[in-house]
Amino acid sequence: MSDIETKLVQIATVINQIDDPKVPRNIRKSAKEACEQWLLNKSKEMDIRIAITQAKLEELYEDPNIPPEFGTLILMINTELEKLLRETL
Repeated sequence: MSDIETKLVQIATVINQIDDPKVPRNIRKSAKEACEQWLLNKSKEMDIRIAITQAKLEELYEDPNIPPEFGTLILMINTELEKLLRETL
């Protein structure tokens, strides 16, 4: 497994922290889908996986129902994804 793949798995673990009862169900579901369908989907190009995951998480961040602590978590995740995206380009 490459260094970037390892980091993506670590980021996926952090994204799974959004699976919390305080977070609305639709946000939890969308975060899980972003992880499974994009971030960890090895059949897609690495840069596309990262960029689409960022876009999906940005949508969740803009949801007015997300608890503030999870909004902060999403911003931190997106920062890490941005660093990885630069490494892949």
